[in-house]
Amino acid sequence: MTSDVVLNVGLAFVFISIASWLASRIKFSSIPFLILFGMLVGPNAPEIQNFSLKLISHTESIELLARLGVLLLLFYLGLEFSVGKLVETGKILFKGGISYVALNFLRGLGFGWIFFNTWTEAMIFAGITGISSSAIITKLLVDLKRAANPETELILGIMVFEDVFMAMYLSILSGMVLAGGLSTGQVFLRIAIIFIFIISVIALGRRFGKLIERRLNTGSADFFSIAIFTMLLLAGILAEEIYLAEAIGALMLGLVLAETVHNHRIIQMITPMRDLFGAFFFFSFGMTIDYNTFGEVVVIAAAAVLMTVIGNIVTGLIASWLAGYKKRRAANVAFTIIARGEFSLIVASFAAAAGLNKQLAAFAALYVLALAFISPALAKNTKFFYEYYEKVKNSFKRPQNHTLPGG
Repeated sequence: MTSDVVLNVGLAFVFISIASWLASRIKFSSIPFLILFGMLVGPNAPEIQNFSLKLISHTESIELLARLGVLLLLFYLGLEFSVGKLVETGKILFKGGISYVALNFLRGLGFGWIFFNTWTEAMIFAGITGISSSAIITKLLVDLKRAANPETELILGIMVFEDVFMAMYLSILSGMVLAGGLSTGQVFLRIAIIFIFIISVIALGRRFGKLIERRLNTGSADFFSIAIFTMLLLAGILAEEIYLAEAIGALMLGLVLAETVHNHRIIQMITPMRDLFGAFFFFSFGMTIDYNTFGEVVVIAAAAVLMTVIGNIVTGLIASWLAGYKKRRAANVAFTIIARGEFSLIVASFAAAAGLNKQLAAFAALYVLALAFISPALAKNTKFFYEYYEKVKNSFKRPQNHTLPGG
């Protein structure tokens, strides 16, 4: 039994290595290749005559390593900032985050109604298309070396707003479509708990940081590593207990520890683990996608991808403008937060559990996969798109002619 587990995980690392090597050779993000390889050798892999490519099973060990990857990715992003920075820019992030989430969701609701003609399915469609992938965006920020950029504060704020909104949305959705759903009182209680948690972290984060800082003043590398990793796991557990994504718990812990003198030491310690387990998450994510269901939803997925790319750029620029970011920095925000991922599949699973339109799950998988390829390309070439826009804009500006008529 133990040998089977080791073999399963070992094979996963072999294909993760191949995907990462291939991406590095063509100088492209490894994310879509990791997802694609997960599809090709996972439980939903293709079968050619009597030969099957189903080489890797989606076991508990695979799931554990993938969840660690998400925790480490968001934890790292939190360490690049701090609670103090969030407090200083709180009003700005609030404007940008609220506008971005609201505009994206309303757009998805409208398109969902056009495609499915019922408000329940439209609500599901809006959830699938309206929320960015924290894991993919964080990986892009790291790969493009933008994690410490000023505009990344807005991206961080948007992700926090999205997760708070997603917690509320899923609570309401469960009451709408699942048997034995939540009552109105339970939904409002969950929302209140979430807001109390996030506000407490922001308000008391510096004090928490100083308290933890003293406890970590030790020369023992073993104790330091174990203590950080333990806190990371506990933060994820706490977040899940109050109906937030566990990754947001990791993000909040990172924001708190960023206030300590140990910040750089922690970053150096977790960076190799972030890259290793982060890659595992995207590979595992691909293993959940069934390509056999794509045929009947190609048109809907293509339309949704086009709607998301164009709409997301517009809403990203609006959110950036409201938050005080302009020109190139606004473009960086708009072109970086297009990816969709884990939240989209969670919402699709709700639709499947409720017995709604079967096309929704297939649509979500194809939609997420397509954006996994498109989003890194757009994010990487933000400078090109911005400079091209400036060139076109300037070409429409006519020089002023101050010569008097008849002169």
